[in-house]
Amino acid sequence: QNPLPLVSKNVVNKQLCASILLGDGFHNFADGIFLGAAFKSCSTGTAFSIVLVTLFHEIAQELADFVLLTRYASLSIINACVLNLLSGLSVCLGGIVFLALDPSDQATGIILAMAGGVYFNIAGCETIPRIANAVKGRIDRVWTLFSII
Repeated sequence: QNPLPLVSKNVVNKQLCASILLGDGFHNFADGIFLGAAFKSCSTGTAFSIVLVTLFHEIAQELADFVLLTRYASLSIINACVLNLLSGLSVCLGGIVFLALDPSDQATGIILAMAGGVYFNIAGCETIPRIANAVKGRIDRVWTLFSII
């Protein structure tokens, strides 16, 4: 039933580690760009709400990466934590790069729109199907529709 085979604890799957960490690094870098755009153009309260949303979505992502790195790529817990932390620091790099480039207001708006689209995509692909599975009756469907609108 497992899509990835468990491997011997002595052999580290370097290709799997690289793909997980590089993908996560680029993902975090993009999140850093989005956060930099938020702090540049939005109020402090709005920027921090975007930070919280990003943090909540990252917790699940980083836990999944940790499980993959320890269980399927055979990294030790310490190595997985250190490499996951290093990959996560690319958020800071993305924010610094964005703020250092000082893009125009139009470019910042486009980046914020893309960031909003990412979060709508996450909601549509991850959350709504789970809600649909939990909804049983007509009243639940009405409340679900009302909450989405």
